[in-house]
Amino acid sequence: MDDIVRFSDCLAGQGFGTLRTYGTRHKEDLCGVLSVLAALGLCGALTLVSPAAHAVDPQAVSVGVRQLSQQDRVFLERSHQNNLTEIIAGNLAVKKGECPQVRELGAMLITHHLALDAEVTAVATRYGVPLPQAPSAEQAAELSDLARRSGRDFDMAWSRFAIITHVQALALGEQEILLGQQPDVKQVAVKAQPVLRHHLEQAVAAWEKCAQSG
Repeated sequence: MDDIVRFSDCLAGQGFGTLRTYGTRHKEDLCGVLSVLAALGLCGALTLVSPAAHAVDPQAVSVGVRQLSQQDRVFLERSHQNNLTEIIAGNLAVKKGECPQVRELGAMLITHHLALDAEVTAVATRYGVPLPQAPSAEQAAELSDLARRSGRDFDMAWSRFAIITHVQALALGEQEILLGQQPDVKQVAVKAQPVLRHHLEQAVAAWEKCAQSG
């Protein structure tokens, strides 16, 4: 394996299918993403998130006549910000992407994350949970960085961004499924997981195709 990097080393057994191997030309780029995922502790966390590693204060937060746990409330808030981020990223891909796979995935993200966010917003409204009006400062900075790029540099950076954000979103959903209290909030996470998993598969495929075209 000295001259081959297999991206599926990280995702093996997580249900993302068989991913092709890359030669040494893309070894540094692939290792960069793998190191980011490892640093986040998410490489093997797509099917199980450790409650000890992601514990949230279970103290209930009063929301009018209803109550949500801190875990449920934070899940709704972060999911909404994630959806906003993916919608903006999708628009960037459609407008700036040169690789067809990036443009196609960007359009898919816009459609799917609008639908996912409608679910989040409906449940948040039901419980009186105010949602952020914009992505987080970190997400905004990453989107700004993407917006400054162009050509193949944009395609590769965008694909890398899509992989990482969807790994994080899957882990957030698994955390809610494990630790959430309110059934309808947990159901939002359950319904989103197969969509996010599909996006991750497509992001890896886009990265692969775009890398080969360079």
